[in-house]
Amino acid sequence: MAYYAISYQLNDEKDYQSLWDAFKDLDSHKVMNSVYFVEVDDNTSVLLEHFNQFIDEDDHLAVIPMTERPCKHRCYTGTKAWIDARFI
Repeated sequence: MAYYAISYQLNDEKDYQSLWDAFKDLDSHKVMNSVYFVEVDDNTSVLLEHFNQFIDEDDHLAVIPMTERPCKHRCYTGTKAWIDARFI
């Protein structure tokens, strides 16, 4: 398994329920308002392509591989447990 942080910026007022559902379908963990942690077998390019289908051309998306234990401060509930379960 590989671990990724995915961050997005949605511009204008649009319906992005399909994007949030895509994160939910991957059993992702919401770290902050527009940041999720994901554990998948895919690589960065595959994840980027997957999530690009749920955003518009004026939106932004970054897929960042996590190769070491991430540090955090005041993230959403459950973030520490998600990290502890995957990184020593």
